[in-house]
This record gives sequence, structure tokens and C-alpha cells, in this order.
Amino acid sequence: MEAQAESLYHAVYVPFEDFAEDEGLWRSLITYFVPSSLIFNTKADALDAIKKYKSGRLKSFKTHKEAKEFALNGLESVLANPLANSELANPAVEDSTSKFKKPRPQQLTAFRKVIEIGDLESVRKIIWENPRYLVSSADTPAILQVGCWYNAMHVAVKVAQNAEMCELILNTVGDPEFVKLLYGDQNTNESFVDRGSVLRDLYLNTPDKALNETPLHFATKFGLKECVRTLLSYPQCMKTPLNKYSQTPAEIICTRKSVDDEQLKSEIRFLLEEQYYVPVLRAEDNSLQPLIGEPFSRNNPPKLEVSPMSPKIEVKAFAGPMTKEQALEFRKKWKTPPRILGTPNKNANCSGGSTGLRSPSVNLSLRLQDTDKGLERVGRELASEYHVDWKEYWPFLRDFTDLRCTEGLNKLEEFLKKQFEERNKNYVNLENSFKKLCQVTESKNEFEISDICDGLQSLTLNSHTSMDPEDLDDPEFITPPTSPLITTPNNDNESSDEDEMSLADDTTNEDLFLDGKTPSKIDFTVFTTIPSNIDVDKYPFTYRWRHEMQLASKKTNNNRFPQAVSSKRRLFLMEN
Repeated sequence: MEAQAESLYHAVYVPFEDFAEDEGLWRSLITYFVPSSLIFNTKADALDAIKKYKSGRLKSFKTHKEAKEFALNGLESVLANPLANSELANPAVEDSTSKFKKPRPQQLTAFRKVIEIGDLESVRKIIWENPRYLVSSADTPAILQVGCWYNAMHVAVKVAQNAEMCELILNTVGDPEFVKLLYGDQNTNESFVDRGSVLRDLYLNTPDKALNETPLHFATKFGLKECVRTLLSYPQCMKTPLNKYSQTPAEIICTRKSVDDEQLKSEIRFLLEEQYYVPVLRAEDNSLQPLIGEPFSRNNPPKLEVSPMSPKIEVKAFAGPMTKEQALEFRKKWKTPPRILGTPNKNANCSGGSTGLRSPSVNLSLRLQDTDKGLERVGRELASEYHVDWKEYWPFLRDFTDLRCTEGLNKLEEFLKKQFEERNKNYVNLENSFKKLCQVTESKNEFEISDICDGLQSLTLNSHTSMDPEDLDDPEFITPPTSPLITTPNNDNESSDEDEMSLADDTTNEDLFLDGKTPSKIDFTVFTTIPSNIDVDKYPFTYRWRHEMQLASKKTNNNRFPQAVSSKRRLFLMEN
């Protein structure tokens, strides 16, 4: 037994703050002298050494490699973190099965610095090249700052104070593809999802070593509202963990913020409360009338279960988050809006404003005439009145967004840009075909070749009227030399607008619409949704599309109504 005991390697782990004040010196010492200074062949020598350090730890190992790993990284290298609220659904995959090597302490320090400066692209590249920068060999969050036991989320919140970095880390560790990359193909897809969920849970709820505080504690006490919002957007985030002093995140809001900001405290406190949303429920095939659903929360999702014989019901729009009382009031007003809601309002988070809800009779007319978006149009205006977020599903984007806000306008701009590039690509292919045809006929009469090419060029220049605009587009984006005046419901200067539109119509060489080569119902719906003032420099494709929709609306109105109809009446009927 004595011989067996003497064959063990006894490693001493010394936390950073006990070893040296300078991290560079500590890293140098730990790297070059760990075999001789922190690993011992006898336990007595190890006990004598650990007396020098008040927080030192001693552990025995059968192999020198394991002892060195412990001396470098402490318990993080051999034990799962016992402080988080999840347990692995399946036994951990042994580190030997992973093709990725654990980063050296110097590499982890460099990675931490990249997080601190907020370099999203570099962080994304590093963690996808080697997932071990985020996940340790014990299937726990990798420790990036020894001593205080900070993982990537602690650093992203406390030091970087970067909500986008938090989202990147949480989305990555929860991505089944990331987990599959780390562990290989030996497990099922269900196993990858389970592991991703556990890793995300650990990153959200693992406390640090010093104060036993989670990333949510850090975000609230430093007054980082966007970080709080990001963390709470994941259902696994625990709202009531206790720190070293038995305090929840809600009890330490802005305690480490230098400036006292009561409004900020109120906003963070609101985020920590149970959040409710008011939805629009629609049948998948529109066979049923849309409904305004009961308020729901993340812990109590909407009940959409119906019999197998009934159409599938889906959430197509929602307003929130709100408190439960606000959500109940919001739903009541949405179902039976008052005759007038006062003066125009502006949503603080959106580019556009609100003109106030119409009378109940007009709202009823909207719901009956616009079966696709009538209920949503009323909800949009009410969300502006309540200053709450609004999201609705747009089929062409395949996503929920608010097209009045920066986020929604960016998505619309990206969609239109892709539409234009695809058509431009078709034009380039057609132009190459023209050149190839000219080369093939090169042996023919010179005048015949010239006639063919001139004819094709003439067709190209007159593609808007002579050929299908979807197959033959202008290779360059041309901004009309004279842009139309922006028309609003309150603009009665009809003749001026029509003159500008006529001038712009002469300079439009190709059409750009959401679905096909002519305006569709979705085009008119989006046209009445987005703000009237579009920044041409920031949203060039959206600006051009809106200009073309102005021309299309003018032509549609001229065909539907006699000239005697006033401009206000035409605009009202076009919207409905």
C-alpha cells in the first residue's frame, strides 16, 4: 500500500491572486516551473508547499498529465461545476473522443481579451474553430479568469458590458451544430439538443467564485438594461438566484452604477417581472376569423390545442412585453377600441408614428375588408399608443418583425437587395448569351453581325416596354434624377405630387416588387405599413421600391376612381 501511495503525483493549485499580482508573471511561472514547483512525489512535500498559500488546493493523481492539468487550472479541469442548476441528461463524453485540444492558459487569456474589447467576428471565428474555448473537458463553461472563476458570460457582461456578445455566446453553446462539432457524430440529434440546452443553462446560471453572482446579478447591479433584456430572453435564465449576501438580482439593481437613475432602475425592474404578450391568432388556411388571444407569458404559453379535424391555429402577431394588468387592458381596448385615442403618438423604438386609432366602425371595416392584416393594423397603432414592442409575421421575410422600426426596415432592405441582385444576375446571364451569339455568328456577313448586335442592344435599352422586366434588367442601380415628394395622408397638394410622380415615372427603367413583376397585395400592405420618410442613403432599395409603389398606387387609383374623387377620399379607400 505504501508503494502504491508513493507512485501518486500530488499537485498543488494556487489561485491567481495568491501567486502573483502580475498576470503575465503568474502565467510565466506556472508555465515554465509547474513540473518542479507545484507537482510533488510525496504528499508531505505537497503539504509543506501548500502552507505558503492561503487558498491553495491539493489533489493526488495517478498520472503526471492529470496532475499538471490540475496545477494549471484547478478544479475546473477535473470536476463539473456543482453550482449551476442543471445536470447532464447523458453521461459526459470523454475528452479523448474530442478532436479539439484544450487551449493553453495563455490562449484562454488572449480569448478573454478579445471578448472584453467586443470583437464579435473574432470571437465567432475562434469558438467555431475550437469549441474548447467555451466548453471545458468536464462539459462545463471554460474558465477564462482563474481565481474569480469567470467564464465567457461573466466577462461579456461585467467587463465588456456587451449584449450582442452575450447573445452570440448563448446562441452558440445552444446550437446543436456547435455541440455536434465538439463531440462528433457518435450521438443522436436529440442528444445534441439536450447537451446544448444544458450548456446554455450553465452559462446563464453559473455563479462566480467571489460573490456567488450569476451574469444576471452582474447585469442588474451595473445597470446594463440591454444585457438584462438579452439574458431574460432565454427561458432558462433564473431570476431569483441568491448571491453571497442572499440577494437576488432584483435587490441590487444599479448598486454599482455611479449615477443614480430612477428611470433605469424602473425599466430593469420591469424586465425582471413576469412579462405578458397579447397575440393575434389565425387559422393556417384563413378558414376561421382571426382572434385576439388571451395574454400569455413564457411560463404560460398560449393554448393552441384544437381537435385534429380543426384548422391549425398559429400566432401571427403579438404586442409586448407588458405587465399582466397592462396586457389585460391592452386586449380589452384592442377588442373594443374607444372612438378616439387622442393626439398622434410616436413609438420610442420605431421610426414611424401613429395617427391614433380610428373609430370602432372604421376598425370593424378594416377587419372585414382586409382579412389578412386588418386586425394587425389596429394592433400596430395601439402598440404605438401604449409604447410597447410590436411583432407580426411577414411571409416573404419568414420572420416576425415590425416594419416601422430599424430592425424591420433592415430586413426589408436586405430582402429587396437580394431581389434586385437576383434579377441583375439574370440580366448578366442574358447579356453573356448575347455576346456568345455574336461570337458564334462571327463568320457571317459583317453587316449581318452588326445588325444582329444592334438589334439586341436596342432590345436591351428598351427592355422595360419590349421584354419581360424580370428576365431583362438594368445592370446598374439608377437613382431617378427627380425624386417624388413624400406623400402623407395629410398632404392635400395633389397636383404637385402628381407632377413629381410623372417626372419620376419617365426615369424608372425597371420594376422592383416583393413578389413577381407587378405589385401584389403584400406590396400594398407593406406600403401602408412602413414609414413615409425613407432615408435613401440608408435604405436605397426600400426607397426605390416605395417610389415604384407610389406610381403603382397612383395608376390603381386613376383606374378605380373618377377624377372628381378627392385625394383624401382616394387615399382612405386605397388603405382599406
